[in-house]
Amino acid sequence: MCCMILDMKYVLSHWSDEDRVKILTQCKKAIPSRDAGGNVIIKDVVVGSSSSCRLMLEAELLMDMAMMVMTSGRERNEQEWHNIFSSAGFSDYKIVNKLGARCVIVVYP
Repeated sequence: MCCMILDMKYVLSHWSDEDRVKILTQCKKAIPSRDAGGNVIIKDVVVGSSSSCRLMLEAELLMDMAMMVMTSGRERNEQEWHNIFSSAGFSDYKIVNKLGARCVIVVYP
């Protein structure tokens, strides 16, 4: 079985939705099918994913403001990530682990 994983750490926050879709579309072209072990691992913020912890939500929103001021990007909630993955042609994803304000998202072709 061939296995190829693309790992993206805090890269996509800096880009617009359109650019994220372009980047992820190229990633999808570069990996094998899900059955062959292909996936993309994204470590980034998923706004609102930290349960009911108000302090963590404040941290996520502050990171969102920083992205809007310093780059053309912003932080996304789970539905917004879902829309980006679908637009890039991915069939499924799962949020695997929460790392404070950041999450690990595994995206499947």
